[in-house]
Amino acid sequence: MTGVWLGIETTTPTGGVALIKNGILLTEEYFPIRATHSEKVLPGISRLLKQADLDSEEITGIAVSAGPGSYTGLRIGIATAQGLSAGWGVGAVSVETLRILAASVTADYPVLSCIKARRNEVFAAVYENSSFEAGTIIVPGVYVASALEKRIAELDSVIAVGSGKYVMSLSGNVKVTDPLWDIPRPSLVALLGSARAELHGFDDHPAPVYLRGFNEKANSNVP
Repeated sequence: MTGVWLGIETTTPTGGVALIKNGILLTEEYFPIRATHSEKVLPGISRLLKQADLDSEEITGIAVSAGPGSYTGLRIGIATAQGLSAGWGVGAVSVETLRILAASVTADYPVLSCIKARRNEVFAAVYENSSFEAGTIIVPGVYVASALEKRIAELDSVIAVGSGKYVMSLSGNVKVTDPLWDIPRPSLVALLGSARAELHGFDDHPAPVYLRGFNEKANSNVP
């Protein structure tokens, strides 16, 4: 979708915000790792608008990274997006964080997108390629790392991105991305959110994606 889009990413300790216009990055800011997202998001957005010489009336839409990730971070990001959407009178859309990570690489073959969860567990999905609407080979879920390793080894060629790859013993068929790509980029949140809104419209109410219910165990059977 054309216009100016705000992207909000708060699912990891290194969150951030970005502005894009017609798919082109205007400005982007990452927060200090020790920052509390609740204290940094709104001031960060204010700085971006000032840097880009824009005001809220010029925003076309708001995109927010929906998780999985930090429960607290997810709630902060979603609440901020909902509040700004209501206050500015613009639509908002959520984007799954695993999709954002997968889109950070360029691959026409399977992409393992994975985020470290509890000990020896990962939030993960395998997509057919890095395109935004690629089909899934392994559906998003929380998996026991060793079980996911065995399933990944059955695939011909895979590229892995995200913090979860460091808790897995990946086989030789897996190419590992540079660590710089393991953090979801707020500019990609904005870009993918605008694309999703173009295809499917805005969300009625952006909601977090947890992938794990209360006291739910990780899946040791990987489809």
